[in-house]
Amino acid sequence: MKKKLTTLLSLITFCLYPQSENWKIYNNLNSPLPNNKITSTTIDNEGKIFFGTHNGLVVYDGETWKNYNEKNSLISSNKILDISVDNFNNKWIGTPLGLVIYKEGVFKTINTQNSKFPSDKIRKIIIKGSKKYLATAKGIVIISLKDTIIINKQTNSLPDENIITLELDNRENIWLGTNSGLIYYNKKELKFFNKENSKLPDNHIWRLQTDKETVWVGTKKGLVKISDTDWQVFTKKNSGLPSNIITDITKDEYNRIWVGTTRGVVTYNGYEWKNYKTKKNLKTIFSIYIDKNDNKWLSTEKALIVLNEQGVSVLNNKKPNKPSYFNVLDNTKIEYFLPQSSNVEIKIYNNQGELVDVILEEKMLKGKHHFYYNTDSLTTGSYLCRFKTKKLSLTKKLIVMK
Repeated sequence: MKKKLTTLLSLITFCLYPQSENWKIYNNLNSPLPNNKITSTTIDNEGKIFFGTHNGLVVYDGETWKNYNEKNSLISSNKILDISVDNFNNKWIGTPLGLVIYKEGVFKTINTQNSKFPSDKIRKIIIKGSKKYLATAKGIVIISLKDTIIINKQTNSLPDENIITLELDNRENIWLGTNSGLIYYNKKELKFFNKENSKLPDNHIWRLQTDKETVWVGTKKGLVKISDTDWQVFTKKNSGLPSNIITDITKDEYNRIWVGTTRGVVTYNGYEWKNYKTKKNLKTIFSIYIDKNDNKWLSTEKALIVLNEQGVSVLNNKKPNKPSYFNVLDNTKIEYFLPQSSNVEIKIYNNQGELVDVILEEKMLKGKHHFYYNTDSLTTGSYLCRFKTKKLSLTKKLIVMK
């Protein structure tokens, strides 16, 4: 029986991971996931994938799957609410029965019985350097190397200490989402926003995301963008949102935010909305995690979905990436391939090494790219076209004849 199970897992791994389509859908019928309700996903410093489910913690290392639950480990609860990884590769796991710290098969639980935690229910974990910020049902907990600080009604007069979510902005001010409104907090001041005293369309704040000078707020009746004192509300009526119920918000490296709703996922780059539709009718998105290969891991009630517009590249440490290449064809067509997303520079120099034109300077998605370069601004002669990434620099000759 054990041999058959190993063969089955190997077959599943082969079938799921070498594919290169834009969408992958995993559930407990085509993979070893113990539960279809995936609450959170993250990848640790060694490249292992961790899935939070309602039936324990799942770890995939590229070859084998492991499910940790109350029966086979010391994890305090099968219901995983959030997972985050620190610089030492410790996994910080939020559950309804305490904070679990996991590393190399060892579980340690911190709760109200063995610490000064005000609540055992840990909904959200943010790690910023050596500090850990925990959203609990009775306030927030800040763990540092020196001490543990509790911020709630008793210590700091929070108007609502039942914290649903939290985020830090670029100044490390704390933003808290509750079922009665939005809280802004730092050591000097505390502000409370609700639909009575602000432009919030609803008091239920389920998700928060910060981006430079902007705070994004996900509510049950729309998405709010806060930039300094300017508030902008997006709903189905004035945007590309498929639903007003916002379930998650995250950002990628291309100045886009990804918004999970009860009717799928959309992106917004500041001026354009894009709706992504899966092969199956999987609507409610619980969480969105973006890995270093630009795969979007969408946790839903019915399955785990992986999306990548350039082709899904899921964990597979044994196969090397296809190397970068760069070509100039017919002195006009420029093409290149990136094995992973990277900052790209393409510049034109004359034979004396002087810069003539900057064609491209931006971060590009992995995959094959090509475009046609207009040489009208160049005089007749020979030029050098230089392609540069963090790991590679290539030069091709470009000849202009008029």
